[in-house]
Amino acid sequence: MLSRYPVFIPKLLPRDEYFVSGRRSCKGCGKALAVRMISKMIGKDVSFGNPKSSLSGYAQAGVGLTWDELSSDDLTDSLIARILTGNERDSEAGGFGKRIRKAVIGIDRRIFAKDPLALTGILKEQKEIIYICYDNEMYMDELIKRFLPSMDAHGESHPLGKNEVREFIHNKNMPSLIRENNSVAYAATSCSSYPLDLMEKIKKGLQVSGTAFINVLTPCPTTWRFNPDLTVNLGVLAVNTGFYPLFEIESGKLKVTKRVLKLQPLADYFKIQQRYIPFPPEMIALIQEVIVEEHEKLTASAKGKDK
Repeated sequence: MLSRYPVFIPKLLPRDEYFVSGRRSCKGCGKALAVRMISKMIGKDVSFGNPKSSLSGYAQAGVGLTWDELSSDDLTDSLIARILTGNERDSEAGGFGKRIRKAVIGIDRRIFAKDPLALTGILKEQKEIIYICYDNEMYMDELIKRFLPSMDAHGESHPLGKNEVREFIHNKNMPSLIRENNSVAYAATSCSSYPLDLMEKIKKGLQVSGTAFINVLTPCPTTWRFNPDLTVNLGVLAVNTGFYPLFEIESGKLKVTKRVLKLQPLADYFKIQQRYIPFPPEMIALIQEVIVEEHEKLTASAKGKDK
């Protein structure tokens, strides 16, 4: 991934690698690429802990980190309190064992679809936490099913309407409560195909005072059904087609961090993924129309025209 930048990258990034062999991820795993970049920003001074038996964690130099994706059942006040204010008893039980400055908690984007109230727990008060939300868009499978024409008891088809598509796309890349209400100190979207953008946002999330939320697109060859060699290309296409825009909200101001002057056809992104084979051309055209509208709204908001 970094070989595309042979001149500049060695001068900008740490040479050491902290995410090394021994992982169980699949070939071409977008999440593994993201964690590699994130680990570079956190650095080497970490110690292994286990604040909950079902997850792993790191803590040192004021940072507590969980790599595993937590479910809504895991995101309890008591667990978060233990991560933030670890004590000797927790240390003996596998906890962090020390008070830390910032907790970095990995969550799965799907939890918001399964449990909308999970978002309320994140937003209810400002805490020294950065949530890294790994998003491999598994929820798209449900949308794919809904796009397929279905027949009611009378044999009539009821395809998905434009308003339903617009609502889904609007909330896809980041929960709307976070995106629109400025409920956290720092919020952003990122992608493992754009390492510098991702790492800069992780840096900001670690430094900001209060809660930060970073949604990371992590292309998955296994579930998206594409050649593992195309992982980085898929992330780039997601951004260049407008399907997954890169932006941040800092101090209440929205900024597009990767501007796309002319969107590529959405069909270029869909055709590489076998999971979209059932999509009829008219449905792709409908999503394309909504994507263009959302891209224009986002660009206008970033320019201050839509306040």
